[in-house]
Amino acid sequence: MSQRKRKIENDPGVVLRLWNNLVLSWRLLFDGRVNLMYKIVPVLMALYIISPIDILPEALLGPFGIFDDVGMLGALTLVLQWFIGKAPQYVVDEYQSGRKRKNDAGVIEGTYEVRED
Repeated sequence: MSQRKRKIENDPGVVLRLWNNLVLSWRLLFDGRVNLMYKIVPVLMALYIISPIDILPEALLGPFGIFDDVGMLGALTLVLQWFIGKAPQYVVDEYQSGRKRKNDAGVIEGTYEVRED
């Protein structure tokens, strides 16, 4: 199998990548190790998405009004990539590898030794 074909088969696709970034960003939003200032941008983007206000309304511009909706998808992708890039890499790695669990907070791994004095 050629390298190019293998690369295409392993590519999850744009929609799946967007979904994975949404899930990862959601988890990062509620992680205290991520800077609060960075969390504002995806929250503002979400507010714009659910807002009934359109920059280019379809009623006024007809089919050209859909361009802001398509642009919003692109902007959402960029905002999520930016936010994930600003989060500490070790936190992102924890979520991507599945190592982060609710009950792991405060647990320190190590070895111990019992001494009989």
